Amino acid sequence: MARTFFLNANVLDGGNPGRKADVVVDGERISAVGDAGKPAQGDRVYDLAGRSLMPGMVAGHMHLTYHNLDVYDLMGSDMRYPAPYIGVAAAHNAMLTLKAGFTSGIGAGGTYNMDVVLKQLIADGLAKGPRIVACGKDFSITGHAAVDYKNELWKSGQDAIGEICNGPEEFRRSVRQEAKRGVEIIKIFVEGGHGIPTNVSRMAYDEIAATVDTAHLCGIRVRAHTYSRDMIKQCLRAGVDIIDHADQMDDEIIEEFVKKGSFVLPSLYHLTLMDGITHTVEDRERWFEYARTSLAKAVKAGVKLVTGDDFGTLQGPHGDNARELSVYTDVIGIPALEVIKWATVNGAAMMQRDDLGSIEKGKLADLLVIDGDPSKDIKILADKSKILMVMQGGVEMASQPGLLS
Repeated sequence: MARTFFLNANVLDGGNPGRKADVVVDGERISAVGDAGKPAQGDRVYDLAGRSLMPGMVAGHMHLTYHNLDVYDLMGSDMRYPAPYIGVAAAHNAMLTLKAGFTSGIGAGGTYNMDVVLKQLIADGLAKGPRIVACGKDFSITGHAAVDYKNELWKSGQDAIGEICNGPEEFRRSVRQEAKRGVEIIKIFVEGGHGIPTNVSRMAYDEIAATVDTAHLCGIRVRAHTYSRDMIKQCLRAGVDIIDHADQMDDEIIEEFVKKGSFVLPSLYHLTLMDGITHTVEDRERWFEYARTSLAKAVKAGVKLVTGDDFGTLQGPHGDNARELSVYTDVIGIPALEVIKWATVNGAAMMQRDDLGSIEKGKLADLLVIDGDPSKDIKILADKSKILMVMQGGVEMASQPGLLS
C-alpha cells in the first residue's frame, strides 16, 4: 500500500510548540515522525514547505440534526421535519463539520436517534463525517423552558428531540431505553441559564444521580447543561462525566473538577451571536468578565477543557465550528496553543480515544494541513481556504487541489 509523506512540516501536535519534522502515514496510522526515510515508488509526497500539520480537531458538543434553525423554534424541529429530511440534513452537517477540520465529535442531543444511525452510515462508507460518540434525546423535567416549550412529542415518548421525565424511576427507564437504542452518551438539562431563562425548574439530586448511576451501569456516559455553582456541584457529586457551560465555576468547583476528572465545555461562541435574542450585551460582558478569571484558573489547575458549541442555528451554521476558538484567545485571553490543546488532546481524551489527539508514531492519521501557523493566529483555522487537507484514518477526506506541491 502506498504511503503518504508530509515533508518539511511545522508539526503542531496539540500541546507542544510547532517543530519542523517529516511525518509518514502508512495505512490508517502514523508510521514515522522525524526520520521519515526515503519515499518509494508509488508513495504520495507532499512538501509542506513549513505549513502546519496538526491533529484533526474534536467537536465536543455536536447537534448534527440542527440545520440552520431559528433559536425560537429550535425545540420544534422534530415536528416540522420528518425523519428522512433530518437524516439527509444531519449527513450534510456531518460533512461540513469534517471539512472544517473536525475529524471527531461527541453528540449533545438530537432527534430520530440520528447520531447512532449516522455513525453506522459513516462506518459502512455510505456517508462522510467525524468519528461520532452518539448522543440521543435530551432529558429534563416538566417546567424546563428548553424541553417543555410547545412540543407535545416530548410528552408522548415518540422520536422527539427530547423527553420529559419526573422522578428517579422515570429517568432510569429512559436511560435504559436510550442505551437499548445504541446511544453512547446521555444529555440532561439540569437547569436553565447559558442561553436559556434561569427561572425554570431544576432537576433534583436524586434524578441526576439516578441518571448517572443507570447510565454507568449501561456502560454509557452523561453530560449536563448547567450554569450555576449549586447545580455544577450537584452534577459533580453525582458523577456527571461532562459539564456543558459551567458558567459559575469557582475555586472550589475547579478543585472538584480536577479531582473527579470531569470535562468542561465553556461553549462561549454562541453567546457572542445571541445579543438581543437570549440575553443583553451587558449580560454577555458580565459573563465574559467572570470567564476571564475562572478559565485562566481552570487551565492552571489542569481542568480538562474542550471546545464545542451549539452549531446548527441560523447564526452559527455547521462548518463554522472553528470560529469558536478565537473567542477564547481574543476575548478571554487564553493562549492559542492551549486552546488547540482543548480541541485536540483534551478532545481525544473526552472521546476516550488514546489513539487520537496528537502526532505520534502508531496514532491514527487524523491530520490537518494548514496554510499558516494557528498557534500564532488561531483564526486561521476558521478560514476554510487555509485548510488545505483533511485526512481521517489515512484517507484524504477533503483537499484543495493544486495548493499542495
